[in-house]
Amino acid sequence: METRKIMFAVLALICAVSLAVTSCKDKKTQDKVNNRIENAKESVDRALDKVSDKMEVGADSVKEAWKETKEQVKEGADKAKKEIKEGYNNAKKEVKKALD
Repeated sequence: METRKIMFAVLALICAVSLAVTSCKDKKTQDKVNNRIENAKESVDRALDKVSDKMEVGADSVKEAWKETKEQVKEGADKAKKEIKEGYNNAKKEVKKALD
């Protein structure tokens, strides 16, 4: 009976040591997984920051191009209006000369 208790105690001790070693290994594995997840998060954050910066630069470029295009269209319209007015005045003078 005494040996059974000793054998049971030894078996319980072996199980406890096995669990302790296994849980330490699991802790290391868990730490590695957590570190990898954290590294992945940081990589994604950096990538998103870069994309965001590029999008802002692109948006600024589009705004500038739009502003320049509007100015060119306005200048073109003003020039066309002036040329049409000059053409009309010239035609009006010629008609007036022809009628006089």
